[in-house]
Amino acid sequence: MVIKSDIAEKAGLKTEPVAIVWSNTKPEHVLEIRPGTWACLMWFYAKAALEGKVTALSRNAFGCSGGAMGIGFGRPFEKHSSGNEENFCCFLSNGREGSKDTDAYDTQLESISNSHQKEMLIVGERIKKNPSIAKEFLKALPFYDVPTEYVLFKPLSLTEPDEMIKSIIFLANPDQISVLSILANYHRGQITDGVVVAAGAAGCQAIGVCTYNEEKSENPRAIVGLTDLMARKSVRRTLGSDKLTFSVPYRLFLEMETNVPGSILESELWIELRDGV
Repeated sequence: MVIKSDIAEKAGLKTEPVAIVWSNTKPEHVLEIRPGTWACLMWFYAKAALEGKVTALSRNAFGCSGGAMGIGFGRPFEKHSSGNEENFCCFLSNGREGSKDTDAYDTQLESISNSHQKEMLIVGERIKKNPSIAKEFLKALPFYDVPTEYVLFKPLSLTEPDEMIKSIIFLANPDQISVLSILANYHRGQITDGVVVAAGAAGCQAIGVCTYNEEKSENPRAIVGLTDLMARKSVRRTLGSDKLTFSVPYRLFLEMETNVPGSILESELWIELRDGV
C-alpha cells in the first residue's frame, strides 16, 4: 500500500513529504554516512525530499553529535570535538570565553587538528548567550534513545503503514507554512498552542526529537524548523532560501489528512495564492 498525501498535493508542495522511521532493518541501496565522518543530516533529508533517496542512520554513523541528539541516539558528547557536555555548552554559546576551566578547555583545543573545528570551539556558535543558558536548552531538548538499530529518512510513498513512522516532514514556503499551520489547528480552537517554532534547535532536532515528543501529547503540535543557520547553509543550494520544514507526528499527520476535504486547502482564497492568481 502506497501512502500518499492529499495535503502535499493540495498545498502545492514541490517535494514529497519525508518520513522519519525507526527500524531494525536497513533497506537495500540506501545512503549511509561513513562512521566518524562529519555530515549535516539535513543534507540527507534533502536527498529524500528531492530525489526519493532513503538514508539509514545508526549509532555509529550519525553525522555529528547534534545530529545524534536530533534523531534520537542519546547524547554522545564524547564524540564531539568539545569532548564533554560542559565544553559543548561553551561551543553552543561563547566558546572559550564562557569556560569555567580555561586550562582544561585549552587542553581540549590542543587535541584538535581541524582548524575550523578549533576556531568554532574558541569563538562558539553564539546561538545561546552563555554556557548556563546552553545547558538549560539541552535540558529542554527532548531526550530519546531509540529502541531500534536504525533511523531512516524515507519518502512518504516508500513507507508502509505498519512501520514505526515517528515524524512526517513537509518542506514549505511562507504561503504553504501559513496554510499548513491553519490545517494543524483546524480541528481545535487554539491560536498560539497549535504550532511551535523550534528556535535554537538544529534542523534535525526540529524534525526529529522535537516532533517525536509531540506524539505523547493529548493535543500534538506541529513544529516549524530549519531555523538553524548551519543547516540552512548546508541545504540552501539544494532546497532554496525560502523554505522551512513543517513536521508533525504521524498521528497528527493522519488527522490532518482526514480534515483536508472542506478545509482551507480547498478554498478559493488558497487556490489563488497557491497558483499565483
